[in-house]
Amino acid sequence: MKKLFLALRYVWAVYFFIWFLLVFLLLYPFFLLFLSRKQWYKYAHRLRAIWGRTIMAFSGLFPRTEFEEKLDKKRQYIFVANHFSYLDILSLNVQVGQYFRFLAKSELSKIPLFKIFFRTIDISVDRKSIRASITAYQLAVESIQNGDSLGIFPEGGIANEAPKMVRFKTGAFRLAIQEDVPIVPVSILDNWKRLPQGGFHSGGTPGKMRMVVHKPIETKELTDKDLSSLIESTYNIIQNSIDRTNFA
Repeated sequence: MKKLFLALRYVWAVYFFIWFLLVFLLLYPFFLLFLSRKQWYKYAHRLRAIWGRTIMAFSGLFPRTEFEEKLDKKRQYIFVANHFSYLDILSLNVQVGQYFRFLAKSELSKIPLFKIFFRTIDISVDRKSIRASITAYQLAVESIQNGDSLGIFPEGGIANEAPKMVRFKTGAFRLAIQEDVPIVPVSILDNWKRLPQGGFHSGGTPGKMRMVVHKPIETKELTDKDLSSLIESTYNIIQNSIDRTNFA
């Protein structure tokens, strides 16, 4: 029975990635169009949400989002979320309901499907290179100054100890303080069960994809001296939400 269950998990993971690829290929010409001009990036982001919702529908994934406070569509935010699964990228695109640009590790930009995004709408970060990290930070600053919001996984990659997060990197929080942009903590609660890490190691399952979008944390009155406390409070908000779901 255990072998059958594991086999079914692998079958579902393959089925999911097939739909992931098929829908992307169908939408690819439209991505090329919307990513050809910066003023059309918002349409590309909406198309990514359509892509994600379509994949979820065909794969038996059911997104549920709780907003602690209604977000202002006219404001900028830096969304920071835990990262336990590749499904987290899908979740943020679909469930947050706001336009933002991803700031993500450079390894994602090397995946053929994602190259088109990291050459345009998204920003890749090579943490192994100081120069590349500085360049990515400068691009993020420019993006904020141009009126965009950002989506960041501050753990720097998929955590191996789900549902326990690893220590946050400082970049997103330093940027929020520097540019007076609110931090929005986002708790992604179930994806580590649906598709652990890369997916093919132990397969995956359909089911709920719950998310909590917490109240924005204002940074206008904060300085660099508040950096550590901002990181700690954001970490605790997200981790406590994950713990309440999994250990209540």
